[in-house]
Amino acid sequence: MKQERNEPCKCGSGLKYKKCCLNKKEEFDMKLQSLFDTVEKNKRKARISLCLHPESENCSGKIVRAHAIQNNRILNKLAVNGMLKTMDGESHMMFQDVDTKGRKQATTFKGFCSFHDKITFQPIEDFEFKESAEQLFLYTYRALAWSFHKKLEQVNHIILNMESLKNKGFHFSDDLMLNNSMHLLGHFENESILKRFNLYLQNENYERVSSYVWTIPYEIKFAVSTMLTIEHDIKGNMINNIKSFRPLKSIYLNIFPGDQESYLIWTWESKHEILEKFAKQFDSLKDKDKKNYLNNNLPRWTDAIVISPDLWDTWGAPIHESIIAHSNFEFLYRAMEEDLGTYAYEYGYTPWNFFE
Repeated sequence: MKQERNEPCKCGSGLKYKKCCLNKKEEFDMKLQSLFDTVEKNKRKARISLCLHPESENCSGKIVRAHAIQNNRILNKLAVNGMLKTMDGESHMMFQDVDTKGRKQATTFKGFCSFHDKITFQPIEDFEFKESAEQLFLYTYRALAWSFHKKLEQVNHIILNMESLKNKGFHFSDDLMLNNSMHLLGHFENESILKRFNLYLQNENYERVSSYVWTIPYEIKFAVSTMLTIEHDIKGNMINNIKSFRPLKSIYLNIFPGDQESYLIWTWESKHEILEKFAKQFDSLKDKDKKNYLNNNLPRWTDAIVISPDLWDTWGAPIHESIIAHSNFEFLYRAMEEDLGTYAYEYGYTPWNFFE
């Protein structure tokens, strides 16, 4: 119930609310707004433009907004009146939300100069997907570059926030410091991976990436390009222990429509045999279970999902709310899984279906 200004303050001081805790509330609200303003300002300051190509000393032209998912071949196919639904929006500056973006802005990042963006990715931009070793490598490399760039900006944002809030007199809990340390560690791991992939690219060692391709016999209405550190395989065996400080094994996922069919591509560094085992487990699933596994996990795993408004609109508001909630409560699902001690895949209904 709302506290009236002239009522005795509920804190028990004997003073009227307007003479007591109202002022404290207003002071707290001002500090909270200042905090939000600082975080938002630092997000803009944290943006980074650089070319991630291994031969960046030969850059030509300015840093461009490179597309992590092809604009002309994929986003144009999904867009309605040039617009797309993306799951990289933000609500109250911390919760994942759905955003509406033009296809020229969706999945862009300032991670390559115009020259290297053009020559590096031409085999997947200008040619149909033929499952060549070079194409599979480039889909992997671009997902890695996008993830690396996002992590780089995220770490930069954390550092700026820590500095700003420390200057404002804020103190940080041990849990927050540990969380920030994990972000920094994740960045350094990604940096090491990017260095290896840049060497593969320079030497055309495309075979250093292994792959699994699932061809879907119709055009889907969404696309994904992401780098993942999956914790458990489909049978429930551990792949990555994210609570340890040991290097994590990354797997890359690209899903997109082609011409009258669609493709799901799992790729990983060939040295990670445990990820090949995961891909074989996925391949052994029936098609309906492959789709169900992805319907349940994609909103939990990634914000790198682009959806056609045609598909989004068919779902309706209740399903919209459901999928957004599903994407935000990963910690609850993790807690439930830990409590039950079961991580193996089991068919689980979702009100949305990306594969409609």
